[in-house]
Amino acid sequence: MDLFFTENTSWQLAWAIAVTLVSAYAHGVLGLGFVSVAMPLLIFFVSFRTAMIITVPVAFFLTARLTFWGHQTRETLVRFWFMPAMAVLGSLVGAWVYQTVTSLVLLWIVFGALTLFLSVDLLKGRAPRIPENWYLPIGALCGFLAGITETSVNMGAPFLLLFFLLTVLSTHVIVQVCNLCFFVGKLVHITTLSIGGAGSPGVSLEEWIPGFIIAPLCLLLCNQGVKLREKVSVETYRRWLKIILFVIALMLLGRIVSMTGDNRADLPIEGKNTVVVTID
Repeated sequence: MDLFFTENTSWQLAWAIAVTLVSAYAHGVLGLGFVSVAMPLLIFFVSFRTAMIITVPVAFFLTARLTFWGHQTRETLVRFWFMPAMAVLGSLVGAWVYQTVTSLVLLWIVFGALTLFLSVDLLKGRAPRIPENWYLPIGALCGFLAGITETSVNMGAPFLLLFFLLTVLSTHVIVQVCNLCFFVGKLVHITTLSIGGAGSPGVSLEEWIPGFIIAPLCLLLCNQGVKLREKVSVETYRRWLKIILFVIALMLLGRIVSMTGDNRADLPIEGKNTVVVTID
């Protein structure tokens, strides 16, 4: 922890704290998005490692709060356990995809799926709803695809959101299941970062302390965001999710355009910088 304070100036620490707190509130309002808001802002002024050791433990607690603290938690977990399970399985496949498939191809696939959904939704006024007896196979498929894209291009949320926008589930259930998937992912993330590997030293327990220290205040702000979200209708919340998907699609298109013509674009992902578009 001493290294954390010595390698960052007081204004950098103030920036890191402010960004983390605002992002926690946003996560409470939207039910997701802490990492996607915090990481791009943090790495402007602090190292990537510093940003990681702050955001990962905070994200772990925020996703745990939105998963396990609320009504019908047991029912939701029993009903949708297969989504985080398939996401873990998909992440194993994603590790292979990461090494063998070009990132440009993967980004086109995700962009195509988002564009198709948003186009149908715009043309018909609302995307079709899947019957409840199809929740398990389609939800398992979307969880599996989310695991693949999370590991391969650091972007797991789009396929989860696509699934929920095709259902008639309540806002509370959508937020719970999404955060359950994110929670499992953060648990794996903390474990792998602590172990280290591939020439990268693991994160020590002492280095995690700053994130654990600020987590309680983040939880308080997250709770305030939750109170605001609970005043919003299901249809309004679904519109928010569609806006998020639209923004992700624009970010993907920008990344695809920037990579087109890049002489590294036909290499496996390990041969170039990967896109960072996280939503969790």
